[in-house]
Order: sequence, then C-alpha cells, then structure tokens
Amino acid sequence: MLPVLLTPPPPFPLVIAQSSVRTQIAPGATVETYYLMTSSGPLVVRALDINLRKPALRISAVLAHDTLLSGGETVSAMASRTGAIAGINADYFDIGQTNQPLNIVVRDGMLLRTPSGRATISLLRDRTVRFGTYRFSATVFDAERTWQLQGVNEWPPQGAGAMLVTPVYGVPLAAVQGITYVRLAPAQLDPNAGATSGTYHVERSDNDAPSCARCTMLAFGVRAASNGTLPVPGDEVRIAAATDPSLGGVATAVGGGPLLVKGGAPYEDPDPPSPAEALQHDPQSGALTLSDGTLAFIDVDGRDRARSIGLTRPELGALMRGLGAHDGMAFDSGGSATLVARVPGDPAASLLSTPSDGRERNVADGLFLYSSDPLGRATHLAIRPDPLVMLAGAHALIDAIPLDAAGHPIQDGSNRTTRPPSLSVAPAALARLEPGGRLVAIAPGSGLLRVRSGALVEDVPLRVVAGLAALRVEPPDPNPAPSATVDFKSVGLERSNAPVLIDGAVRWSTTTGSIASDGRYHAASRDAIVSARAGGRVAQADVRVGRSELVLMNFAAGRRWTFSTYPAGGRGTVTTSAERGESVLELSYDFSGDVRGAYANTALFLQGAPLAMSIEVRGDGAGVGVRAAFTNADGDRVAVTLARRADWQGYRRCEVSLPATAAPPLTLRALYVVPSLGTGRPARASGAVAFRDLRFEVAGSAGARS
Repeated sequence: MLPVLLTPPPPFPLVIAQSSVRTQIAPGATVETYYLMTSSGPLVVRALDINLRKPALRISAVLAHDTLLSGGETVSAMASRTGAIAGINADYFDIGQTNQPLNIVVRDGMLLRTPSGRATISLLRDRTVRFGTYRFSATVFDAERTWQLQGVNEWPPQGAGAMLVTPVYGVPLAAVQGITYVRLAPAQLDPNAGATSGTYHVERSDNDAPSCARCTMLAFGVRAASNGTLPVPGDEVRIAAATDPSLGGVATAVGGGPLLVKGGAPYEDPDPPSPAEALQHDPQSGALTLSDGTLAFIDVDGRDRARSIGLTRPELGALMRGLGAHDGMAFDSGGSATLVARVPGDPAASLLSTPSDGRERNVADGLFLYSSDPLGRATHLAIRPDPLVMLAGAHALIDAIPLDAAGHPIQDGSNRTTRPPSLSVAPAALARLEPGGRLVAIAPGSGLLRVRSGALVEDVPLRVVAGLAALRVEPPDPNPAPSATVDFKSVGLERSNAPVLIDGAVRWSTTTGSIASDGRYHAASRDAIVSARAGGRVAQADVRVGRSELVLMNFAAGRRWTFSTYPAGGRGTVTTSAERGESVLELSYDFSGDVRGAYANTALFLQGAPLAMSIEVRGDGAGVGVRAAFTNADGDRVAVTLARRADWQGYRRCEVSLPATAAPPLTLRALYVVPSLGTGRPARASGAVAFRDLRFEVAGSAGARS
C-alpha cells in the first residue's frame, strides 16, 4: 500500500506541508492524491495502487484506434472505448507525424511492434511485473534462402533485410522504389515468440505497394534479391524470431523510459528517451512496483506555477522511492502525461490530470485497468463533494450515489432513491442544513456529516476552516468578446495546496463590465481586471476583451536570421529581400540525405497575448511540412504546424491558432521545414520556400506591435 504522507529523498524538493486523499475505485485499486507545498512550489501527485493478485483486475495495452499508425487518441477516449476503469499514457511516439509508439508493444501475448532497446514494462501472465529492455532477432527462410527479419511493423525495410507488417500497422504501405511486397497468409504460429515465429503461405509477390491496410506482408529491401530469388506465390516461408528476454509468459508490454529506480536504488538509464528534457520541470507519468509486487501508475501535474510546477526526471525518481518503489520507470511526459480513473459514483473513467496543453493530448498507446466484477446490490454510498473541507460561509450541495461492493454505481431500481439524501451534522454548530441537501459551513472546526439515502448510511469527515492559504481565479475564457458573458471560477487552497470548497463565500469585483455574486461576468468593450476575495485572500485575473490590431513584422528591418539543420551540418541558406515592396524571408533546404529539418532561426519577442498566427508561404511543390517554433513564459519550446504539406506553387496564406501551452510572453524562435508531417511521401530533394506578411492576432483592447 502507498504511504499516506510523502517524504521523498533528495533531489525531490523539501516538503513544507502536505495532505492526501485516498479513493477506492474498485476492490484492489485505489487512487491516492497528494497535495504538496514544497520549497520549489506547489505539486499535485496522483498514484493508482493496483493489487495484481485480485483475479477480477486485468491490465492491457491499448493502441490509439487499435492501430500503430493513426491520428492519435486521448487516454480518456481509449478508456471509454474499451470499458477501462483506469488508464495512463505510455510510450513516446512520433508526435505530429505517424503518431506510432517508438518502442515495443505486446498485447494479449502478440508482438505488435519490435523493441527499440529502451526501457519497457512487461506484465506477465503470472501477474508479476518486469522492467528492463528487449533485444529482437529473427530470420526469414524458405527451402533454399535466408534473410534477416529486421523487425515487426517498422517501415521501411533496409538494404538486404525484410520487415514483417501485420494488420495492426493500420495504413497501406507506401510505395518505395525497389521494395518487394510479399503478401502472406499465416499457417501455424508460435505463441511463445510473440506469435511471430511460424509458417506462412505466400499469396502474392510484386513491386506494387498493396492497397489493403489490413494485410500481413513481408517487405523486402532493395538489395534483398542479392540472396537469390524472392518468395513467389505458392511458396512457404518460415520466420524464426526470438527476444531476449523471451516473450513467453508476457501478456502485455509497452515502452517508455527512462528506468529511474532499480532494486530500490536510483538508476542511471544508459539510453533515456529525450535526454535534453531530463532537467525540465514537466508534467510526469510513470509506473512502479513496490517490494510486495503491487503495481502503481503515477501522474504529476505541471507547468502551472500556481497549482503544480511539475518535476524533473531525477525528482520523479526520488518521488518513486518516496512512494516505496522497488523498480520504476517514466512514461512520455509533458502534455502527454495523463491519468484517468473511475470516480466513485461514475459509471466510467474520467480525466484526473490537469492537461498542461489546456486540453487532453492525443497519444499513441497506454496501459489500462479493467474489472470483471459483476454488478451487485448497493452496499455503500459515494458522497460528493469529497473531501468535505469548507471555508466558513461557503455552501455545498451534497449528493449520495449508491455503489455495490465492486464500486459500480447503482443507476436505478430499489437500491437508488431519487429523493435528496437526509443529512445531520455533529457538532451542530459546525454547519447548518438547508432543504434539498445543501450544507452551509458556519464555524471553524472538525466533525462528521451523516448522510442517509434509503437504507444506506455514510459518516463523512467534515472540516471547516476560517481562512485560506491561497486563492486563485480561473477564467473559463480569458479573451471574451465585447458584451459576452462568462462564468469565473475561484479556487481556495490550504497550506498543503489541497483545495477548499469556497462557493458562496467569494466576493467578486471588476474594473470594467459587471460581475455577479456567483462569478458571472459581463464584458464591456475594454480590458478588465477581475478580483475575488475570500478567506482573507485576494486573487486577480486579467481579462483581455476582444481582439485588437495585428502584430506585424518586417523580415528585413534589422532582424537577424540564421540557418541550421537537424542533424547539424546540412546544406541550405536563409536570405531576406524585398519583393514588390514587401520583405521576404527565403529558406532553402536539402533533404536528399539524412537531414530531417531546416531552420530559419531568430529571437522575436512578441508583446501582449498572441492568439493566432498567419503568414504567406511560397510553396515549391515538394510537399514539405512547414512549422513555427516559439518559447513560452516557462522557456519551453512550443511548435505549431502552418502546413502539413506545402505541395503548391506560389504564395498561400497559412493560419493557425496558438495552443494553450503558448503562454505569454512568447518569443518566435524559428520558421522551419521538415521532409514530412505524416501526409504523403516525404520530400527527398532540395528546394526552397519563402515567407512574407507575418501577422499575430492579439487578445485585448490595448493592442500590441512588434
């Protein structure tokens, strides 16, 4: 079981104050939410504790839309689609392009993608967990010849090798000159080798890319025929594949990394994903095991200075050890870090994390928890809100939802009453009760709220506080139109960073427009400052009303631009010139080799709060992807796509809204091109694109210009 209080070792920041809330979502599965105030700032940490010995609980990997290549899918959507009661994001992925996971995927014992050699988590059929890495080796052979099988569902094959592509790949294979496509029908497979080894019948063999997205194919590289004639229809081929360690007994495996804890001690992973991100304070997610075999998924909110600052990777490793980890590894972090779980009283899992992107991100895969416990009779009540910590003068509407022993809500029938629950408070001076299940906090202190619904009774701890340690204002839309109406929300916090119920105890005011006692704001025509007062604290929010003049930029007016490529050393140039009275930036590139990005770099500071960007792009017909990169208020890099495929000639205006992660002040760092953004064949030649008339739409009536 996870601890109630956290005392992680260094380099985790010093914990100044903390509190936690434990919530059971099913027998053997509990979410522990930790609210921390540390020497570095506030943190919100969630850990899902899973007892793998419970036979009704099962964990499985889920792919976005059940394919390796896709547009991605949110963890919430994957949980809803598959009926999971909880889930977490997993591997790093080819974000914004194919969105495929970058490491091994095993589901129901089937090897869906070969390993990359980086850290993985495996769940075995004997309900144990193994962290580590895999190596893959395989051979394709017929009666006379052999070829190296380079992998499963990776593309394209290289040189004289072959690649096995199965229906889970998800899209038709691209046409690549020199590749031979051999369509297979499985005959007899070996489940102990991830169902890859076995005998296959050849149905078709030619150089035309198959149009089917659900075929099983062997794709041979351009030099594979040097080993002799390739298989033809009617042949049988065998695949002999193995992994080290073996996939025998493995039910589920996904990638991630780095491995942070091994045998209870800090571990320095020799091959971490995205090593440049190691010391960034980011939202984090991961998995760990305790010494008794318990598995836990963990999630840390981040990139919010007022609520949760996030952790570096070394700090995440220290948190894992503070939770009692025997072994532990990270998953993809930043905006991908997501934990969902079934809140008691809800029929399905919902989002627990606070996404740093402002909305939940599409990811490639995740690990999900399922319960096979059947629906039973109501045995207890889920009380909302939970926990009951209230500011004196605040009110809360109490709801009681009957649950069965497995945590399933009872939606109808004799176990559920439609009448409001009956309430009583001890001591009576703590709060007063109003009709309809409304509770009003009166005096500071601690006691119990007794909730009765039908024959079911729950005693719930109730605490009333006299003041707040902090108060936040959260506008649902910080950029309303003139005369628009929006509902403001205020959040009260204790010293530990835990939330306090404050509805009804907040006093609102605004410099322009009007605001009601419940936070409903009616905008005027000018920007405003909205203030909230509660519990001895004052919080303010800037409201930028409407959208003002565009921020315009002259490329040639003393602006310094530099050229670079990724990897470094590639060919290309950046030049500025005047074209029909307009300044133009031209970026030439050469993608005929290994270069995967060509950049026009600058440092343009943008005043105000930019909401959208537009620019005219002169395409060269090659189909390159066109993007822009910024750094935000926290110094994090934020990229936006201007064109997924610039396959036109001449100028075309490209417009894009800036994401929530583009928190001002913003600095434009680069305009750049890449061979592909996952649409069509990648550009593999040299060319040039040009940019002119760069504009930024800015929130607010004050305006800005750069």
